[in-house]
Amino acid sequence: MFKKAKFALLSILLVCGTSSAFAEADEGKIPEAFRGERKGSPIQITYDDWSKILRSTVVEAGNSDRSAASAPKPEVGTRAVRGNTSSTRNEGNRIVFEAFTDEKNAEIVHKIRAELEAVPGEVPMREWTKNEQLAYWLNLYNITVIDLIAKEYPTRSLKKQAEGKNSLWDQKVLKVSGVPLSLNDIEDILANKWDSTIVMYGLFQGYVGGPSIRRTAYTGDTVHKALVANAREFVNSNRGLRVKGNSLLISTYYEDNKQVFPNWKEDLKKHFISLTDYGMHDRIRGAKKIKATTDDYYIADLFGGSTRHGTAMATNPAALNDARVHVNSGFSAGTGASMGIGSFTMESYANFGQDPIEMRFPPHVRDYVNQMRKNKSQQDGTVEVEEIDESAGEKTEPPQ
Repeated sequence: MFKKAKFALLSILLVCGTSSAFAEADEGKIPEAFRGERKGSPIQITYDDWSKILRSTVVEAGNSDRSAASAPKPEVGTRAVRGNTSSTRNEGNRIVFEAFTDEKNAEIVHKIRAELEAVPGEVPMREWTKNEQLAYWLNLYNITVIDLIAKEYPTRSLKKQAEGKNSLWDQKVLKVSGVPLSLNDIEDILANKWDSTIVMYGLFQGYVGGPSIRRTAYTGDTVHKALVANAREFVNSNRGLRVKGNSLLISTYYEDNKQVFPNWKEDLKKHFISLTDYGMHDRIRGAKKIKATTDDYYIADLFGGSTRHGTAMATNPAALNDARVHVNSGFSAGTGASMGIGSFTMESYANFGQDPIEMRFPPHVRDYVNQMRKNKSQQDGTVEVEEIDESAGEKTEPPQ
């Protein structure tokens, strides 16, 4: 099981106007290099290159309509059912992990990751605002998760990679300000610096049942709104929270973070009420039981962790650009784009608004794309994927 950060519960004064007792963050528990802040600091870190990659490789599913995915159908000509069979499999964003297995693409991602690791060594973190620090840690965490999982690809379940002494989350693969760090170490830093449950929704775990990867990087200016948007998307999906009779069926992601909610039932109910629509509130308050039984460790990859994409889809990562249903990043060597960090150009290929998907994808991928279209069509405004995606993060308001 993934080791989860020890986040303190988001101030209830902020989300619903009441108070509660919970653990406080303690900077004394983190390395000295990461302590402190400078309010009003002019230092801003840009992540334009990482945002370009995310926009080109992440497919946004839209908000869940809470419908359960139907039983998957066998592929044509076979009795076998391939892919994720979970009822929550059509929720949450997807990323094209195969794009990062291409050698040239992997070099770019690794270089961006290395440059991020070096930033606090050039300008100490105590000179940054807390928002800049938060955005930095979330971006470094997520790019490292993607980098590590890409090295495991193709793989369908991430449960094995998360368990045991060789867990990817335990490996000291980073060095920031001279301090060797693992992904779990970053979670501890976040836990002991921010009193907010919202932070845990910014930690992409690589699997369907966790928080979604966003199509843009976090920034100091927008990190709170982006985290609230991610929290709302997760809580208002079946993979996050369902009400069944007098029970709340919730993700095991909450149980893994149980220390966040010391008054388990009461704190969770307040948390869910702060992130759901009014129509859900009475059912949440009236629930007698809370069961953390929902999980889906299937990789959050558009192709389901498989290099077999269907009858018409190219299987070479560099050749994916040639498919009519564009899904690759556009930053492969096959595009002819410059590979220099900061100078290469990338177009967004994740526009499924118009292109036909029949014969392009296997059944489990077609189901996901069709559900994504349905979700988009139920949202206000245009159903063009790109137009909705570009503005979604900016229009999200903090919970009341």
